[in-house]
Amino acid sequence: MKLAALLALLLIPSTLFAKFPSPKGFVTDDAGVMKNETVSELNSLLSYFEKESGIEIAVATVRSLDGIPVEDYATDLFRTWGIGKKGKDDGLLFLIAPNDKKVRIEVGYGLEGSINDALAGRIMDQYVLPAFKVGDIDGGITAGTAVIVQTIAKKENIHFDPQNAERLVVMSESSATGENSGPLATIGKIFLLVLMMTIFIRYPHLFLFFLSSSGHRGTGRGFGGGFGGFGGGISGGGGASRGW
Repeated sequence: MKLAALLALLLIPSTLFAKFPSPKGFVTDDAGVMKNETVSELNSLLSYFEKESGIEIAVATVRSLDGIPVEDYATDLFRTWGIGKKGKDDGLLFLIAPNDKKVRIEVGYGLEGSINDALAGRIMDQYVLPAFKVGDIDGGITAGTAVIVQTIAKKENIHFDPQNAERLVVMSESSATGENSGPLATIGKIFLLVLMMTIFIRYPHLFLFFLSSSGHRGTGRGFGGGFGGFGGGISGGGGASRGW
């Protein structure tokens, strides 16, 4: 009986008692390591990308993995939040645990053809870890998110040209009336232009990456609406993890 009970305990998933943060948007900074403006800008960027492509990308920082392997934590957080559209499973989770010094890109089934395990690892090695290793968590998250978005856009043949800042417009109440002008739109253009300029200044090699990736066709829709939750997607554990 004791042996059976022990075996039963060993079969309990390590994340069963994990306390996952609730999603605050496309970006959830539960660890409090990101600048407020970065959270706002990336939320707008990912909202725009979701409207342009239907693909959901979530960025999450957590205070602790609670001793759980980052792979298990990411897979269960992905499923708990339901990142990606149900049936398509076209979501991606960019998970950062700064106190544990772990990072993972968890890829939904439907995106594994666009970002396989090796490519997810290279993105972190080239664009994320260099910043993390010098203490620039905010910068590494920004660069990593930008490259993830542009990589998926290129692979999926989705038009996403961050240099064309006038198209990257944040719409608030005006989205309900179909308007695409005014102070909010102007502010949206400015802060997204500043975001991309900041990325290029911090990581000059990204400029060539974006140049080579632009020019894909798409719907050309703007920003609009608030965050209403994710679409019910799941992940099978694809992706890559790193430590620093």
